[in-house]
Amino acid sequence: MVEVIDNGSAPRLVVFDLDGTLYPRELYTGPILDVIGSMFVQLRGETPEHAARRVAELRERMRTDWSRTSTTSFVLAHGFAADEWREYREARLSIVDGVRPDDSVVRELARLRDLVPIALLTNNTAGAAAAILDRIGVGVAGFTGVVSADDVGGRPKPDPGAFRVLLERFGVDARHVWGVGDRYDIDIRPLRELGGGGITVEGPADLPEAVDHLVARVSPVRP
Repeated sequence: MVEVIDNGSAPRLVVFDLDGTLYPRELYTGPILDVIGSMFVQLRGETPEHAARRVAELRERMRTDWSRTSTTSFVLAHGFAADEWREYREARLSIVDGVRPDDSVVRELARLRDLVPIALLTNNTAGAAAAILDRIGVGVAGFTGVVSADDVGGRPKPDPGAFRVLLERFGVDARHVWGVGDRYDIDIRPLRELGGGGITVEGPADLPEAVDHLVARVSPVRP
């Protein structure tokens, strides 16, 4: 289901999330939970049983409150540093193995990119994001620009600082930026607090409807 959070602006930049937005979230949840569990054991010395309880807590959050659940926020709240999490995840997470080419995603992003710059803002590392985008078929070149975990330091989404990095890079006021993501509190709310608009989706199948709305908003203001 698509939900539009409209700020009344015509977008001059559209920012997409990656996990659960451009490929199905089911491909993300299992591998990321496994990696988090092993991280508690290997880096914190917890027993597998204790680590399993932490993972079960996160899994339940995902099940009952997906919109507000960030795996990155979860591990940071449990004492891991952002760079520690980034490096551990980069070395062990292989989401890309389950991702399949998606001509619809490629087509919809290209349709929008013909009208307005599009960006990717992801808590994945640059390498992981590039691998996933290649597997989908869009590639990094399918976006006007990509901002990854490597670019935002200790302020990943949902920290508004991640969005400020993107806004500074593109030189666009937040009031003219729209986000597209599968979690309101992670992908849309921080931008909304800066003045932007957004659209929540449940996955890549919702992208055509979201892009239809954005195309309708941007087309009338083009010369």
